[in-house]
Amino acid sequence: MTNPIIEIEDKQPDEKISLSLRPEIARSLRAYGEYAHGSSLNHVVTAALRRLFDADKGFKAYLADRPEAGWVPVQKVEKIRRTKAPRELQKASATA
Repeated sequence: MTNPIIEIEDKQPDEKISLSLRPEIARSLRAYGEYAHGSSLNHVVTAALRRLFDADKGFKAYLADRPEAGWVPVQKVEKIRRTKAPRELQKASATA
């Protein structure tokens, strides 16, 4: 039996991105995860994309010209303080 061409999963925390795949690609993805020593789908996708990005000379040139490409600005989120929980507000309005 041959070894998979992706490295073993390192279990680092990842950024979450949601996407949809064609059924045949999703099936192959799950099968490759099984083949790659039970690697997670996230790991298989990450390793495959890393190989793609490393192999694409045009993409490397694109990134060299645009070092900010792909970055998502971090938005400051203000915490909302509640004075009363929603159920407490419902009870208060129902008794009024």
